Amino acid sequence: MPHDSETSARERRRYQRYAVRCKCWLEGDHATLGASTADIGLGGLFLRTAIPVEHGTIVDVALDLADGQAPVIADGVVTRAVGRREHGRLGVGVEFVRIRDGRETLINFLGAQA
Repeated sequence: MPHDSETSARERRRYQRYAVRCKCWLEGDHATLGASTADIGLGGLFLRTAIPVEHGTIVDVALDLADGQAPVIADGVVTRAVGRREHGRLGVGVEFVRIRDGRETLINFLGAQA
């Protein structure tokens, strides 16, 4: 059964998420973080990581969907930070504020996941 905050987060999403593992990098003012995604949607992603990133942190996102394709590049904001003491997966939820490059690539990739 989903945790209450997980359920409300899903209800607030405007875009469907797909359980897909891809390489992803987040770059903020203080660090660069590389990890695998747990899920991806047109509006954002969840990145599996035990490294803490504060809620509200502005990040540059580089998302590798497939070998040989240019990465999807987006501006994002951390909207969820799940730590060790919380129920659920460790990681960070990132909302895309603007997809700068690769929007059509992402749309096509997600369409193939459906």
